[in-house]
Amino acid sequence: MADPSDVGDAAFWLVALAFAVGGGGWLAFRSLHVARLVEDTPTSRVRSAAQGYVELGGRCRPLEGSPNLAPLTGRPCVWWRYRIQRRQSTGSSKNRRTQWQTVHSGRSEQPFVLEDETGQCLVHPTGAEVLTGESTTWYGDTPWPAKAPGSAGFRFGQGDYRYFEERIYEHEHAVVLGQFRTVTSSGQRDVDAEVGAMLAEWKQDQAALAERYDTDRDGRVSLEEWEHARAAARDAVVRRNLERPTTPAVHVVGRPDGRQLFLIAAVDQQALARRYRRRAAVAFVGFAAATYALAWLLQGMFG
Repeated sequence: MADPSDVGDAAFWLVALAFAVGGGGWLAFRSLHVARLVEDTPTSRVRSAAQGYVELGGRCRPLEGSPNLAPLTGRPCVWWRYRIQRRQSTGSSKNRRTQWQTVHSGRSEQPFVLEDETGQCLVHPTGAEVLTGESTTWYGDTPWPAKAPGSAGFRFGQGDYRYFEERIYEHEHAVVLGQFRTVTSSGQRDVDAEVGAMLAEWKQDQAALAERYDTDRDGRVSLEEWEHARAAARDAVVRRNLERPTTPAVHVVGRPDGRQLFLIAAVDQQALARRYRRRAAVAFVGFAAATYALAWLLQGMFG
């Protein structure tokens, strides 16, 4: 009779390898798709970018008056992501396993500015896949790090907690693939509502209204004469809006409406494509190895 523990181990590896095969294959093909998307999408300039799905490149900087500090290290940056994990041991003494369980995590949702030689746009990072140029991992004995790397009194070592933080810094170069749109203040004005408000104001002084628009002098403003008044009010609203100081157009890039990739990467286009191709290669090797191991396990169980 088979040892129950051996049967349990075989079932565990069967499930684990099945997930490895599926996950490795999916990651390999997706990474290759992203690499091709990055290579095939031309980099647009902010000033001349078309409305819709685009690829932009430029330097990052925070919004004026909105500093962004990474929560674990306190370093100023434009974007961050962190994770705190606790060491846990599971299983019996014979099959004891140590794993890390995430107890706290978070990421920055604060917009930042991407700037190139032609202009700047606002990047809303919510929902983006983000690749950073720098990450820091260290260990400690408290649920929240008492000291960050580089601070006075910090010493590297082991502990029951592991801290992980990624950052994108000011002036760092970034590539963004996302939905680009331009918001203008003039598009937000409701001309019809302003015309209606002006006509209502004119109606308050019926004598002045008749003086201006009762052309046949019959003592009332006819429908035709009222249309003339409406046209005059519209002209007055348009002239008034033209005289107002205009607010510069704001370019914004964010998450696409459909299933298109929204990506922020703190590398240039060529390095980004190479990174995803390497990821695809590693994932494909893992997929092949897991497929071979799964076939070997199934042969041993049922062959």
